[in-house]
Amino acid sequence: MTVFYHDKEVRVWEISKDKELPEWVQHCFDNNSMVWYDNKLKVLVKAINPSSKRDVKLGLLDTALGYYGGGFVMGNVGDIFDSTNGRIISKKNFLNHYDIRN
Repeated sequence: MTVFYHDKEVRVWEISKDKELPEWVQHCFDNNSMVWYDNKLKVLVKAINPSSKRDVKLGLLDTALGYYGGGFVMGNVGDIFDSTNGRIISKKNFLNHYDIRN
């Protein structure tokens, strides 16, 4: 299965605790870029797919809000993690906005 977002190929994973993990996801757990908190997944996006544009945006937002967020995103089981764009979205949004090709 190949997934596209705005005509660009992206790497995604449906967050799950009981399905076999893709190799890249297992690597993220091994180096603690992904950590479980009960049924929530905490992802250090900056470590998985660095993006200077996204890092600057997060840094400015953190400064404006008066804290340092560190580039973490949280997701629930069943959500979709888009590592290419560094975000977690609901399955409904994924099906509406992403193009899945076999």
